[in-house]
Amino acid sequence: MDKKKVVALEDRLPQLKKERKRKANRRFAFYASLFFFLILIVVYFQSPLSRVHSIAVEGEQIVSSDKVIKVSRITNKTHIWDIRKKAVAQNIEKLPTVRTAVIEKEFPNQVKITITEYTRKAYLQKDGNFYPILQNGAVLSKLQSGKLPVDAPVLFGFSKSGPLKKVAEGLSKISRQMAHNISDIHYIGKSGSADDLVLYMNDGNKVIASTQTFAQNIKLYPEIAANLPKGKPGTIHLSVGTYFIPNDTEQGATQNASKK
Repeated sequence: MDKKKVVALEDRLPQLKKERKRKANRRFAFYASLFFFLILIVVYFQSPLSRVHSIAVEGEQIVSSDKVIKVSRITNKTHIWDIRKKAVAQNIEKLPTVRTAVIEKEFPNQVKITITEYTRKAYLQKDGNFYPILQNGAVLSKLQSGKLPVDAPVLFGFSKSGPLKKVAEGLSKISRQMAHNISDIHYIGKSGSADDLVLYMNDGNKVIASTQTFAQNIKLYPEIAANLPKGKPGTIHLSVGTYFIPNDTEQGATQNASKK
């Protein structure tokens, strides 16, 4: 039987010492790196480097970026790690023109604010001036030019915020092409009457509607108008029932009434 090769303990000791030293060095390097990393974090959090250096605002068309930054309550004294994104977004969304706000923190000290604004849907005529109306019913500052707007319907007689908001919401649910077909909308506000809106269309038709059902019924207009006799405008009722009365019928009824 062959004798197994036996390595003497004194021959193995140098190799064991090298392995232990190598492991100890790796362990020391790991803990040293971790220690210095923690030191860097502490220094960063306590130093001016962690304060907000720049704020970028994207998506603003109506409200100014300075206004967005102001209501965000973020300044160059704010530490970036102290920013609560949800709370900042809620502050910005209190602006009447802002629909949503998204806050992003970018290392080491930048902040990006992306907003989505309500769109302009109409203009309110008041005292000879025109005020843009957003889809949530918010009224903006008057136009500086004073010229009659042509890119959206003009609203007349709206002194109450309730009907104004409902009309703005209704306009936000129709296509831009359909909205451009509406010349102006008059709020007549007759007491006890559901038909409190009169719309004058660019195709020559007139629409009688109600603020209570305007948002739902105005979407029916394109289909109704497409099935009307060509070249014979009239009045379309879109409040409780939906029906059409040609202008010549209304004129004939008026003439007969005057003869009597």
